[in-house]
Amino acid sequence: MIILMLTILSCGNESSDKPANDDLNEAAQNEQPQAAEKEETDVISVLANLPEADYGGYEFKILTSNWFGADLEARQAPEEEQNGDPINDALYVRDKLIEDKYNIEIKYTVINDETQLLTTSNRVVKAGDDEFDFVLGNKMVVASGLSQNGAIYDFNVMPNVDLSKEWWSKYAIRDLTINGKFYFAAGDISARYPIAPYLMMFNKKVFADMGIEYPYQIVYDGNWTLDELMNLIKDKTRDLNGDGIFDKTDFYGMAVDGYPLSFMHSCGEGIIKIADGMPVLNIKNDRTLAVMDKLASFWSDPNYMVGSKKYVVYEEVKIFTEDRAMIVSTTVADVSLYKSMDSDFGVLPLPKYDANQPEYYSAVNPYASPSVCVLKTAGNIERTGMVIEALAAAGKYTSTPAVYDITLKTKYARDEDSAAMLDLICAGSRYDFATFYNWGDILTQFTNTFNDGSNFISKFESIEARVQAAMEKTIAVFESQ
Repeated sequence: MIILMLTILSCGNESSDKPANDDLNEAAQNEQPQAAEKEETDVISVLANLPEADYGGYEFKILTSNWFGADLEARQAPEEEQNGDPINDALYVRDKLIEDKYNIEIKYTVINDETQLLTTSNRVVKAGDDEFDFVLGNKMVVASGLSQNGAIYDFNVMPNVDLSKEWWSKYAIRDLTINGKFYFAAGDISARYPIAPYLMMFNKKVFADMGIEYPYQIVYDGNWTLDELMNLIKDKTRDLNGDGIFDKTDFYGMAVDGYPLSFMHSCGEGIIKIADGMPVLNIKNDRTLAVMDKLASFWSDPNYMVGSKKYVVYEEVKIFTEDRAMIVSTTVADVSLYKSMDSDFGVLPLPKYDANQPEYYSAVNPYASPSVCVLKTAGNIERTGMVIEALAAAGKYTSTPAVYDITLKTKYARDEDSAAMLDLICAGSRYDFATFYNWGDILTQFTNTFNDGSNFISKFESIEARVQAAMEKTIAVFESQ
């Protein structure tokens, strides 16, 4: 059965060969952490090149989650048997291969509430217990909480882990290293890794009814910008019930998930940037201010989009699936919520700031994005590092293709262009410390001011001192470890 599954997975590694702009194609091919390599590489040969060890039947214990609340499955641990689900079966195969290679038995403890996952991890550390070999939780709650508590190992010094390998996210390393310390390791060890970036979807029926050409070629040409998006959705609002009130029952150019920072990232800016190895505030510079001005000019304007005030989780799903929006912004993870939609949809990256921007950037959802956390109370970290590296390496050729190629590119993405768009989206992942730590309430204030149409700069100036102080406190914790 394992050999059959490996054969199926190898068939899922073929990416769309849709012609595109040469620069975009090169970027997608060189900067694509999620898709398996097109060359003749398979999981067996990759594992054969990793170090050998025999751990004498050791029970290797992993603490993780399989759901985002009760709404969305995002599996990271397999069931005890294969069941025909591509992601479950790929994880099952991966684990069996690692168990055989290192003579271990992998055991999962699954806690689907990420806050409880953090609480459990902190309890283990406080008690000094060697209860788990590692924790696989999200960055927003688990990794940020554990790193601020000094409860986990720096992955830059994790034995037997090679972060230069293609199964580790170079984007996370680039954006989330503080003074040489790295606590947010992400990559193919988690089946959740390919589904964390933000994207946009457009309703093909709505576009056809309006006589509007699909935007794919604009993207391929490198011209999918904020201005292009604004021109597309402006004045498309329609009062469907004639009550004279624009609310969530009407038609709009765009529906959003209430997270404007994703558009900041798509324009190459963020609240925090890394300079000389340290996080610094990235608000008061000309380009960031220009991006925020452009974003503010349409974000909460009903002439462009459904208002984000009092946002309710997943309200954009209903609007889009009922053909009442041209475009919706969401994450790759949430695409599965639209799988039963009657109208076809296409996939797009979030827009650039302008055509001079060299590539498309994709914010990574901090709730969806996983991190590997090795608790300070873990026992044999040489063994832990060895198994972590093998799980990540094998995941690139088993669970990642199951998610990225089989599920996303064929089950949910409904045309070849959307598959090519996914390559571009995943090729430009960007992380921002502000999304994990919310220093001085800065992320909350940023989101709220854009959603209600108020001025963020005046709010930022009122909280800047406490944001800086909170950031410096985290830096001090990192430096002390």
